[in-house]
Amino acid sequence: MTVSVCIPTYNSAKYLRECIESVLAQTWTDFELVVSDNASTDATCQIVRSYSDPRIRLHRIEPFVGIAGNFNHALGLARGKYVKFLCYDDRLEPTCLEKQVAMLERNPALVLVTCGLRRIDAAGQTRDEVSWCTQERVLNPGEVIAANLVYGNFIGLPSATLVRRESLTKAGPFSDQFPQMMDVEMYLRLIQQGPVGHIPESLCAYRLHAEAMTTRFRKTGVVRRDLRRLTEAMLRSVSPSWFARRVAWGRVAGSYLVQALFGIRHGYLGWPLAAVGQAFRMDPLFLGLAAFLAFFQTGLLGLTADQDRKLRIRTGRTLRD
Repeated sequence: MTVSVCIPTYNSAKYLRECIESVLAQTWTDFELVVSDNASTDATCQIVRSYSDPRIRLHRIEPFVGIAGNFNHALGLARGKYVKFLCYDDRLEPTCLEKQVAMLERNPALVLVTCGLRRIDAAGQTRDEVSWCTQERVLNPGEVIAANLVYGNFIGLPSATLVRRESLTKAGPFSDQFPQMMDVEMYLRLIQQGPVGHIPESLCAYRLHAEAMTTRFRKTGVVRRDLRRLTEAMLRSVSPSWFARRVAWGRVAGSYLVQALFGIRHGYLGWPLAAVGQAFRMDPLFLGLAAFLAFFQTGLLGLTADQDRKLRIRTGRTLRD
């Protein structure tokens, strides 16, 4: 078995069939599709059982164990050499597995490979495409952290990645201490084992919709808390200059402000004001944010790192080579 595609579900009926169909349409056919359902009360399990494909396995667990618990349960069921966690509301392009398997096979040192993605709306219509690289790249751990500090989650959502199962086992279980960013926290553990490959082509689609967990976590502050804690962890793991550190926190402050605007547009006031206050304390006078927007967001400067994880500033976008 080459690939285990794992779909953790909880009341996922609305988009699940489209998700499963995208897996069954893959040009790479040596896979199993593991659906780990955590106490759904809707038609999730009926949808999975409606398929007769022998590659599909449904496992239901009760009581409710949460997102991290369900991901860990799915991983425990996986038998493939490589593992892809696929969110129930996302979908794969037909050549996704084929191209990601090929890159891992060509580069035995890679712990995972990621790719560009399309962002789609609730109806499945494309909103835009996101890819940090213009050509296939292999990045060392320091470069991955530098990219995260400047561009955000460079590796991307779970649906965009294909990971060696042995690397996941070695890294340990997903942590429930980072409910919104447990994938990023896992990536930081995985890259301790080796480099990351990136395919610029959009090989998966990420759905933006009102029911997504991110919407609720923005309101409760979970997104901001996880982002701050992970930024602290990344900065501790590298050797940043004062300027690089200030820009990194400026980008985080900017993220807080974007979340505040999101809340205001949706009729909230209390938590958006709190987010603005947190952003100002994190980046006094927003000088780091100003530098980020003027130099890094525009692509005039970039942040990279060597094998010793010493961050350095260079001209031009660092992932466009």
